[in-house]
Amino acid sequence: MANMSFFFGSWASSGPANDLPPGAAHGWIMWGFNYGDSVNVTAQPVQSVNEGGPEHILAVENVRMQTDPGGRRLFFTVRNVGNTDVPGYGMGFGMIRS
Repeated sequence: MANMSFFFGSWASSGPANDLPPGAAHGWIMWGFNYGDSVNVTAQPVQSVNEGGPEHILAVENVRMQTDPGGRRLFFTVRNVGNTDVPGYGMGFGMIRS
């Protein structure tokens, strides 16, 4: 029988001068899964607290899987594909173990 796991991580800017600008990206890595597991990741920008605040758009791209004697790793990039600086975002991870 398959088991499902999920977890959440986040990134937050240290101030407006360090927000993630349009076109910029962060590289990330995930590990702890086995051959045959189904793994996914989503990136979710924070929502403005002001009604009518700016729209933020993120993309998860460049997803790569690596394996070697040390284990398996998932590499991915979170990119700001919108037109506004992003002050923070969360990453949702899901895994179905075979």
